[in-house]
Amino acid sequence: MFARPRTPNDNPFIESALSTVKRAPENPGRFLDNDQAIAYFKGYFTWYDTEHYHSGIDYVTPQQAHDGLRPSIVEQRRVKKLAQRRRRREENQKQKTVPQETNNTTTMPANLVA
Repeated sequence: MFARPRTPNDNPFIESALSTVKRAPENPGRFLDNDQAIAYFKGYFTWYDTEHYHSGIDYVTPQQAHDGLRPSIVEQRRVKKLAQRRRRREENQKQKTVPQETNNTTTMPANLVA
């Protein structure tokens, strides 16, 4: 079945793909001929599969997912995130225990004094 004109909700998958193509780096917008389009999409598919992170597969590339690297990448990110949270918590605790010096005198530049 064909999509109706001006109804993007008829085929959301192709609309999503077209949106990704439009936002891709070095998208020319229009192609002068078929050869230019073919050349562009050869590079585009390589970029899409090896460099573009996909939210639907935990922000890894399709190549990483196909190679079975996704679980280890996600676990490595989780470990790093927990370590960073722990470091931040420790740093915040240090800042709470150290008394803060306050300077209650405020000076204004001469040009602002009336």
